[in-house]
Amino acid sequence: MATEKPRRSPSGVVSRAERFSSAAGVLAAAVLLLLVNVLSARHYRRVDVTSSKLYTLSPATLDTLRNLQQPIRVEMMLSPGDPLHGTLDAVLVEYRSHAPRIEIAQVDPDRHPAEFLAVQQKYGVLVGRTEDGRVVTDAALIVASGDKHWFVTSADLVDLSEAAEGRSRSKVEQALTHAIRSVIGSERMRLCATAGHAEFSFDDAGERGLSQLRERLAKNNYDLEVIDSTRPDAREPFKDCRLLVIAGPGLPFSQQEADEIAARMKAGMSGLFMLNPMFDRDGKKPQPTGLEPVAKLFGVGLSDDLVFERDDKARLPRGVGEVFFPELRTHAVTDGMVQAASSAGLRVLLIGTRSLHATLDGPRPAELLATSADSFGMRSFASWDRTSEPARRDDDRKGPLAVGMASELPASNAASGRGARLVVIGSANVAFNQNWLTPTLRGNSILVENAVSWLASRPPILDVPDRQTPAASLRITESSLGEIMRYVLVYMPGAAFLLGVSVFLMRRSDRKERKAPDGPRKQDRKASSRKKDPDAEKPDAQAPDSSK
Repeated sequence: MATEKPRRSPSGVVSRAERFSSAAGVLAAAVLLLLVNVLSARHYRRVDVTSSKLYTLSPATLDTLRNLQQPIRVEMMLSPGDPLHGTLDAVLVEYRSHAPRIEIAQVDPDRHPAEFLAVQQKYGVLVGRTEDGRVVTDAALIVASGDKHWFVTSADLVDLSEAAEGRSRSKVEQALTHAIRSVIGSERMRLCATAGHAEFSFDDAGERGLSQLRERLAKNNYDLEVIDSTRPDAREPFKDCRLLVIAGPGLPFSQQEADEIAARMKAGMSGLFMLNPMFDRDGKKPQPTGLEPVAKLFGVGLSDDLVFERDDKARLPRGVGEVFFPELRTHAVTDGMVQAASSAGLRVLLIGTRSLHATLDGPRPAELLATSADSFGMRSFASWDRTSEPARRDDDRKGPLAVGMASELPASNAASGRGARLVVIGSANVAFNQNWLTPTLRGNSILVENAVSWLASRPPILDVPDRQTPAASLRITESSLGEIMRYVLVYMPGAAFLLGVSVFLMRRSDRKERKAPDGPRKQDRKASSRKKDPDAEKPDAQAPDSSK
């Protein structure tokens, strides 16, 4: 009688069905793995979990990368042991994920001297060595495109001014994006600034200086030249100037200077006028700036007053109303700032401000900044001691008042065929250095940067904030230290001891079971195996009878 074949032979050979099932499982796992890799490659996402969002790119950078039309090569000249290497590498990967045109090359000056030498000779990199033999250069990064290149130093990548307090400010994104803009940007533009009228200085690095603005302009392809038009030998001082900056003059301009500025602006030169109220020597009587006819060309009138804000929501709690936050109006200059004011609390702070108004003739100017209806412009200063808040008089200007305006001449009025533009702000504090150095005052600097970009008909100046990176630290109290000692000296050794005892007892029990003699169980197993073997139940074949 034929018997059914078992699925598995006594020798352990796997059946054909089992082999097919195993192969199908392996194939399915491979296909699944392939699909996961394809989907992850197409829908690649990086998550920034740092507290300061160190690796999250700003809108300004993303806009630059989206509009990138030419290849960019980035040469990183840092060894892997450099503290900046890890952060810089991660940020470059993030840039590369948004802009495939960016090519990244890492040149280790210590391990690949030949490759480093080629880059050094190509770009003129200066090289030195530290006392321990490490190679140092004047360029941590080289950003190149075509025949243009830009050096980025280690000092450009991080600000260590607060290192003593355990903090530092990362400027990696700011430096990288600025370098990319520099190598793909347009030609440099000549800007002029007036001097000789007690203006705020572009060489002053103090809080009330303008050196930060000058640095920002230089990094964004603007060449700023300060011109003293009061000198006797000044002849056509503002010739070939595309943009004229006047920052808080304390002395009036002459008629000749005003005529020269007006003529240049009719020919297409734009202007950024930051004009504080101007007083006489006693500080009691307002004085004209001499620029009233120039501003009038654009329909902007300069009021002889000092603005006070009385709305508690728009002024400082302990101020006298001379320091306040104006309301932002919608305009190309304030593009993005109005939304940020409501969502992120971005505000502009003004101090010692004059009001502006639209004249009856000329173009219709647009308001950029305005006060509340509860404000006023004080015109009489004879009885004000500057220590207390003045009361509004009948002859004062009633709010709301414009404290920032923008206007544009029609192109037909310009000899160059380009319409001149003018931005007037009633205070010069918006351009002070402290605006760039103090995060809460960033609204002021953004306003100035946007104004320059609009006046020059260029894209907005890069606005990438510094990222504060607190130094990693561990503070342990006495009670916490005691808890740690208990875990290290008691709990962990005790757990290891109990685990070892458990393993020892399990192995001891297993050895005893293996040494036990064959009992009923073993005999039962043998009998069972005989029952399963059909050949064992057949009698032995009889041997042939040899006697026959």
